[in-house]
Amino acid sequence: MSSDVYEKAQLLADAIAGSSELKELRETEKAMLADREAQDIIAEFQDSQQSLAELQREGKEITQVDRNKVAEIEQKVENNHLIAAYMEAQDRFTGMLDYVNSLLAQAIAGESGSDGATCGTDGCATCSGC
Repeated sequence: MSSDVYEKAQLLADAIAGSSELKELRETEKAMLADREAQDIIAEFQDSQQSLAELQREGKEITQVDRNKVAEIEQKVENNHLIAAYMEAQDRFTGMLDYVNSLLAQAIAGESGSDGATCGTDGCATCSGC
């Protein structure tokens, strides 16, 4: 029985590896990493996050100036089309993985509809409930 589970897990892994979501994620990541401006924005964002974390660790107050600086950098992140495309692709890929994980969790918990079907991506909104 275990070998059947392993075989199906390998099929699932292969399906995820060949998914359009992963392909898009890799392509958008490659484009983002190849762009100097995007890399500079990411580095600036990471630096600001580290600075805020350091202030919090030290118990110091985060000022409005600090918040404004972070908001400005976040705006740069959102306005960069390569970073935005990567983040959207990452959201779609993560959404797919979350959905697969929820299917596994439901199956393990024995939660499925009366016809054996599990809930859709929008929960029980598409059925009469579990």
